[in-house]
Amino acid sequence: MTVTGPLAPALRLLAALDANDAEGVRRCFAADGTWWVDTGLDRAAGRLDVDPGDDRPWPLHGLMPAQAKCDLLRSVPERFPGGVRQHVRRSFAGGDVAVVEVEGDGLFRGERPYRNRYAFVLTVRDGAVTSLREYLDTAHSAAVFDGRGLERRSLAPEPVADVLADGADRAGPGERLAADFLGALEAADGDRLLALCTPTATWWADGGRTRTAGPEAPAHPDAELVVVGRVPVAVRAPRIGGLRTTFPDGLRLRAHRVVTDDDVDRTGLVAVEVQGHGVHRRGGTYQNRYVFVLRAEHGRLAEIREYCDTRHAFDVYGIDR
Repeated sequence: MTVTGPLAPALRLLAALDANDAEGVRRCFAADGTWWVDTGLDRAAGRLDVDPGDDRPWPLHGLMPAQAKCDLLRSVPERFPGGVRQHVRRSFAGGDVAVVEVEGDGLFRGERPYRNRYAFVLTVRDGAVTSLREYLDTAHSAAVFDGRGLERRSLAPEPVADVLADGADRAGPGERLAADFLGALEAADGDRLLALCTPTATWWADGGRTRTAGPEAPAHPDAELVVVGRVPVAVRAPRIGGLRTTFPDGLRLRAHRVVTDDDVDRTGLVAVEVQGHGVHRRGGTYQNRYVFVLRAEHGRLAEIREYCDTRHAFDVYGIDR
């Protein structure tokens, strides 16, 4: 099948990245294109609209010009002597935005396994990528890669805008599904979440240093895993009510972009980019950035995939992963 629209340049970019071809990646970007990756404990450095410059905690993280990122990618063969693969697992597009789910595989310096999972969200105009946001397991990255300032903590401004609230009267089925999902989480209402889902719905999130199975693995009902790996929503939903005590003043989830597959009637795929904010009962401020990739069947959620900054999440929650 011929791939057209924003998926074509998005998949060309991933093919070049898989081939460790920095110049091929460069050719996929517009001259003024940008590339963003989240920043772990340093929340201010990971703001979506601010380039932290040389103060970024990882050389490849934070917002930066894509051309500068490609310069840095030229050193990948030095850090991965055997190369690092990027296997596309699923992709779709809506409007001028492509969403590509990817699994990586390589040995850093020939000895440390690096097997991250990513959701790339790419804006495309006139056949070139103008913006790429790369959501990945930052706890796994920190366990494998070196960086400066990785223990530095900072806070970002609390998000205000919410495209689902601002455009509620214009929302289509994909937007309504995303709004209902986020609304159930904000309300800390597990029963409400279950009502949105099919009986066999699953939820996947990545596992940090302890590598769990990927989003395509069979669901594991072990209640000890619940917040990582792929689990039945029926197992995870009872934990949702605990958000009321975890965040006594509430957890706010603000959507800033929703991407509904142009072929949503066939695939049921919707991605929603979200910024969260809440004060944990332990005292830490939780400011995660997510992309949730949702799959619906007959109007109900059948699958949730959660890509977020795991290092920040585990730190605030006090989880050693």
